[in-house]
Amino acid sequence: MAKKEDMFLFRLVERTGNTLEKIIEVPLLILSVIMTFTVLLGVLFRYVFVSPLSWTEEFSRYMMIWMALLAVAPCIWRHEHVGVTMFVKKLPRFIAKGVIFVSNGFILFFLYILTVYGFKMAEGGKEQISTALNTTMYWWLMAVPVSALLCIVMLVCKMILDIRRKDLDEILMAEDIIAAVKREENLEFDEPKLGGRGQ
Repeated sequence: MAKKEDMFLFRLVERTGNTLEKIIEVPLLILSVIMTFTVLLGVLFRYVFVSPLSWTEEFSRYMMIWMALLAVAPCIWRHEHVGVTMFVKKLPRFIAKGVIFVSNGFILFFLYILTVYGFKMAEGGKEQISTALNTTMYWWLMAVPVSALLCIVMLVCKMILDIRRKDLDEILMAEDIIAAVKREENLEFDEPKLGGRGQ
């Protein structure tokens, strides 16, 4: 009975992470399209019409910030963040998983601080006006706590799933990276041939 409940929990967590990942991909796509269009519009008006728009640079910058911060959460879920794994992989599996769990705990604490103070920073931004857009900085600064909150959810889901993962590579690296590493490890290089043509 306990195993069935555990499997249900793992499936629920995995489904939550996958669903959240797909949801985040939608604003990421929209933001990337808006940012690209805004940059092209700014270039067009500046260099073709020789009548630069004052708002395009600032607006595209904020779009990029939102896009970059939102993308952090899916990268956590896919194990795509850069990390040094050489030392961890040399440890016994049980100890290595403990080290990874503790390090993720520190990351969770950092994300919690980022969320709390991010909301406070955004609240303070209500009284700040952006230079070119003439809007309050509240919505632009909200990128920090929103991103941190999504990262917390993704990291907790990942940590729960890591409990049942036996292969350290599955915990430390993305699936496509694991596949690439395994391909490289199985590569067979031909011995260099000595001599010139006809030998």
